[in-house]
Amino acid sequence: MELKRLIAEDSKSALQNVRSTYGEDALIVSTNKIGTKTEVICAVDLQPDNEPFEEDLATTAPTATRSADRAPFSASLSTVMDNKATTSNPELASLVATIQQELLELRESVSAHVEANPHELNAESANDTGTTLCERALRQQFGTLRTKPMIEQRSWDGAHLFVGRPGVGKTTCIENLLAAAAQAVEEPRKPFALIAYSNDANHSDLASEHWLKLAKISQRYGISCAHAIGATQLKRLVDQLGGQHNVLIDTCAEQLPELQALQQVAGHLNIASHYCIGADFSPQTVHSEPSGISALLQSTIITRADLAAELGPLFAALANAQAQILAVSCDTQAAQPTEQSS
Repeated sequence: MELKRLIAEDSKSALQNVRSTYGEDALIVSTNKIGTKTEVICAVDLQPDNEPFEEDLATTAPTATRSADRAPFSASLSTVMDNKATTSNPELASLVATIQQELLELRESVSAHVEANPHELNAESANDTGTTLCERALRQQFGTLRTKPMIEQRSWDGAHLFVGRPGVGKTTCIENLLAAAAQAVEEPRKPFALIAYSNDANHSDLASEHWLKLAKISQRYGISCAHAIGATQLKRLVDQLGGQHNVLIDTCAEQLPELQALQQVAGHLNIASHYCIGADFSPQTVHSEPSGISALLQSTIITRADLAAELGPLFAALANAQAQILAVSCDTQAAQPTEQSS
């Protein structure tokens, strides 16, 4: 067999030229965009006269077609992958099969990324706020993180404090992290341990319910769980558990008004603090967060990511607040459904 190269106005014209010039038995090897035109490499059986390879100007000249008749590149890619190697040359047949497999994997990867990030397909004008560098960076962070299990999105070594508004999904976020760790090929260097934290004033029915919910999750994954009431107990538990565990600290919903004090406690104990924001929450919640939140927004976790249809307004609000997205949690990631999170 012999490789031939043709260039045409678009994919459809190029493939038609291949069929008309070399017949239905021609094997498509690859298609590539060259500027505004399309290049096709095909393999054809050698003619009896073994004519040397040369490009036919008649086949490489652009073919005028209406834009409505132009086939999308995905259709051409499908054609390439659907063609089977019929050559009697085993080495060439193996090469073509390898190329087709790589193209198939590429298409599946692109399809998975588009499905996970539908917002990236939304057209934006040049003057739209979505074109700001900060918002584009947030979109890139979100898209990259969402394709990975939570355990792989960042290092979870040490102690981590999760704070946020009621109903934002802090507890579910922690469970998603534990589920991803349980399914990971490589186990974390240290097992996880959980702490339900509330201050003295919040030693109430709500705090007890929060502690019981976290305890059920710890039983499900066979890990330690403790309840800390106030900064003194929190410090003692972090000191006790931190040596042998990576500690995840879930805060009661009522902790939000005491955010600054909570940040001071976390800073004193060398605990990494993360602020959870629901993807389906109103972007106005970012603007109305209490004072002192700006530092926490540098370590933002987007929760309930699978429940939001449009993330543009949220990205704009986070960009205005100069936030950074650290991790992304979807409610569907947990191995088993849980009760509504705190």
